[in-house]
Amino acid sequence: MNLSKLAKHLDLTQDELLEMGLSPNDIHQDNSQSGDDGHSYYFNVPDVTPDRILGKKGWSLGERVEVDASVIDTDGE
Repeated sequence: MNLSKLAKHLDLTQDELLEMGLSPNDIHQDNSQSGDDGHSYYFNVPDVTPDRILGKKGWSLGERVEVDASVIDTDGE
C-alpha cells in the first residue's frame, strides 16, 4: 500500500494517516460484490482517530470508508 497515494485520495496528510493509526492490515477487500471484475477496498475509521481528523472528514469512529482499488493495488508500481 502506498501511504502517500492513500493520503492524497483521502485528502489527508501522511502524518494524519499515521495519527489515525491506520495500517495496511486495516484495509480490507470488499468481497460482497459478486460478479464484479473490479476490486473495492474499505477500512473502518480507527478508534484512536483524533477528533480534529474526524471533524475534517466528517467521519465517525468505526465508520466504513470506501477506497478505490487503484489506490490500493500496487500492480505496476
